[in-house]
Amino acid sequence: KKALKGALELLDQVKIPAAAARLNDYPHHLSGGMRQRVMIAMALAGRPEIMLADEPTTALDVTIQAQVLALLDDLKRELKMSMIFITHDMGVVARVADRVAVMYGGYLAEVAPVEDLFASPVHPYTEALLKSVPRLDRDINELNPIPGMVPSIDCMPKGCRFAERCAHKVAICEQQMPELTAINTVGNHSVRCWVRGGQTTSSGEPQA
Repeated sequence: KKALKGALELLDQVKIPAAAARLNDYPHHLSGGMRQRVMIAMALAGRPEIMLADEPTTALDVTIQAQVLALLDDLKRELKMSMIFITHDMGVVARVADRVAVMYGGYLAEVAPVEDLFASPVHPYTEALLKSVPRLDRDINELNPIPGMVPSIDCMPKGCRFAERCAHKVAICEQQMPELTAINTVGNHSVRCWVRGGQTTSSGEPQA
């Protein structure tokens, strides 16, 4: 009875309509959005201090996506819980994030407050990624895909993972992986780039 009561409270917490009537439902009885809410309730059962949400809005339509994002935002505030949100959708990033870590080829390429990242991207990959996103204020013919292909996980390049696709690369980029380096005095914006991170001289050699 205690477990049943706890389950009902969790379903209420994630705003499942008529939660008591849904307790004995199977997954195929629920919509995609409701199944996602149940998964969130299961994650909350352990009373975590940090929730890891891996692509929680994938395959949901935009209306349900907005509802799930609003729910996660409410839960984060109500439970004073931190959240690590993994997504490929830059619109979702802009909606939910305080601080963003951009990854490429298994490495952090750039870490910054969300406003700084969208206003002033530094790493060539971040810059190209944002330019590749279709926008309503641009002509459909102005799409800017990133040239080249993502390297295979079993054949990663020796140096910077993005070097083969980068228009700004210098010799060292293909030879050695740069460090993640702070680029401002506050230290809250870091980039892993020989060129944009100020780790090379004008000739493309590593800084001493």
